[in-house]
Amino acid sequence: MPIIGGPRSSRKWLYAYVIDSILLYSTPTWSCGTRAQTSMRRAEAIHRRASLRVISGRPHLSYKATYVLASIPPLTLLADERSWLHQCRHEDARVEERQETLKRCQSQWDRSPKGRRTHRLIPNIRLWIERRHGEVDYNLTQLLTGHGYFKHHSQRYDHYANTAFPACPHTVENAEHVFFNCPRF
Repeated sequence: MPIIGGPRSSRKWLYAYVIDSILLYSTPTWSCGTRAQTSMRRAEAIHRRASLRVISGRPHLSYKATYVLASIPPLTLLADERSWLHQCRHEDARVEERQETLKRCQSQWDRSPKGRRTHRLIPNIRLWIERRHGEVDYNLTQLLTGHGYFKHHSQRYDHYANTAFPACPHTVENAEHVFFNCPRF
């Protein structure tokens, strides 16, 4: 699917859940095998690519930021739930374990050195993942990650580029300034 244009985010989301369903079909079998880590890494790469398509993102986003923006739970959480269902645990135990997994994911999100800008805008991933409104598209992904057609981001690839914003000459053109602080907009 193209990054710009293409189907709406909700249809891309459906596509991602179909992929997750295929990935998780035999989870109870391969998640406890001797090569579980290798299998999980392979599956996470596919899961990440599907999540990137949902948010119309570029591959240089961190995995944690990708699944948070896409509002798709991490594959490890989905795999754990599949295994729990397969083992027929009690409902209360599954809810508690899901809460613990979400807490663990939140803790990793809080400690991760990557995605700091996204973390500042979305500090609580549980509220973001469980929201029932809004879709993430290319422009929102640019805002939330700061990766876009901003001079500050472009300078990463062209070291001779000037980062000054034409409307505000003494200010660096980045997503935060353009969307939140610039008097021009």
